[in-house]
Amino acid sequence: MEKSLSKDIRKLYTKSIMWTVMMTFLTIIAFSTLIAYMMREITPANHAENTAIEASLEMRENTPRYMDENEFLEKQNTLQNNGVYLSEYSMDGTMISGPERLSSLFQGKSIPELINTTISSNGYYHKIFPISTDEEIEGIWVYSYQLKAMFSSEYYRYIILGLVFLMLLSPIIYFIIFSRYYINKLYQTIKTPLEELMTASHKISEKDLDFYLNYDSNNEIGQLTRSFRQMQGELKKSLYENWKKDSDWAVMMSSLSHDLKTPITLIGLSSETLANDKSMSEEQKMNVEIITRNIAKANSLLENMNVAGSIKNPTAVKEETTLFNLINEIEADFKPLMEDKSVNYSYQSTVDMNITVPHLKMNRILHNIFSNAVQYTPNGGEIIFTINQSDNHLLLALENSGEGIKKENWEKVFKKHYREDQSRPNLHGNSGLGLYITKQLIESINGTIVITHPKTLGGIRFEIMLPFKG
Repeated sequence: MEKSLSKDIRKLYTKSIMWTVMMTFLTIIAFSTLIAYMMREITPANHAENTAIEASLEMRENTPRYMDENEFLEKQNTLQNNGVYLSEYSMDGTMISGPERLSSLFQGKSIPELINTTISSNGYYHKIFPISTDEEIEGIWVYSYQLKAMFSSEYYRYIILGLVFLMLLSPIIYFIIFSRYYINKLYQTIKTPLEELMTASHKISEKDLDFYLNYDSNNEIGQLTRSFRQMQGELKKSLYENWKKDSDWAVMMSSLSHDLKTPITLIGLSSETLANDKSMSEEQKMNVEIITRNIAKANSLLENMNVAGSIKNPTAVKEETTLFNLINEIEADFKPLMEDKSVNYSYQSTVDMNITVPHLKMNRILHNIFSNAVQYTPNGGEIIFTINQSDNHLLLALENSGEGIKKENWEKVFKKHYREDQSRPNLHGNSGLGLYITKQLIESINGTIVITHPKTLGGIRFEIMLPFKG
């Protein structure tokens, strides 16, 4: 390509005009030749009449010559090619030579009275001239013709008008054809770099900066590509700096969580010792229960701090595992709890269990969902977990029996610190962050989570939709 797209466009525009002029010139020559030929083929309606008159004068002046049979036949053929039928009759009206269909032309008519006249019969006009030798009339020559062109003049006129119209339109037609041709060539030339840039912009929108732009030229698209590469470098630099800050933040959160874990664990052990002391008063027992509940809350908050730190850790987010390993891990954690509550658990999958998913995020997502289900499923209840495929998405559904959640609160449960029944004692140390974190994690991998009416049980149903590449 040239150094400038504007130069390329001007060049292609010039080529289009040059080819248009050349092809228009050739078209005019070709059509003019064809029109000239057709004009010669068009004869006026009185052409045959004029031919008959000219022939009669010429034959009267050279009567002895055309008394010869060969000369007469030659003249007959010549006139017939021009739309005139030459016949010879005796004075009694008998045809000596001529078309058979005109043999009865003078039946019942007086020939002497018709000499040097024109009569009409059978759709033809007939000019009648005597054959005179030494002032004696030996017979008559009849020139028969029709008042119409040899060829359809209207038909030819329409064709000629069409050709003239095409000649006038040919510059426009050729310019459109060649312009489209060269524009398509230009489009094919710039299509590849434009698609490359579009792909790059899509990757950037997905926070993927690991790509390379191959196109390199001195035109405007080349300059745009170089600017894009420069922007890519700046974004990488900025993103890696943010990742480093997030990693530092994750380390700090993890350290803080670890430092707090030890004293809280010691307090928990001490509270357990106190709880086993039967000599305590009722008031002291109540205080120990308060301490125990708040230790559970503190442990839950510390766990959420660890999760929050891990979410922002870019290296941890990239860890992957198979669905098979993930489900086994989750079931190993929760089956003992479900057995303690005599919960009937069933699981079914219709997808390839070797599909890979983000390990840390998916583990935390399912852990929170299962934890919520086990907690609110009554003793002897039921939990159903299914995995299906819908187009290019995985549909993970967890359904449990129990009271469920009021429909007007379905959206609220994903908000921070939300509990449906605020008056219910928080015996499980819930911080109200579990479902909030779950939704944030799902959305971070372009998924969705919704609450719907259960299909089998009477409690609640969580549906998680996650994209995947089959």
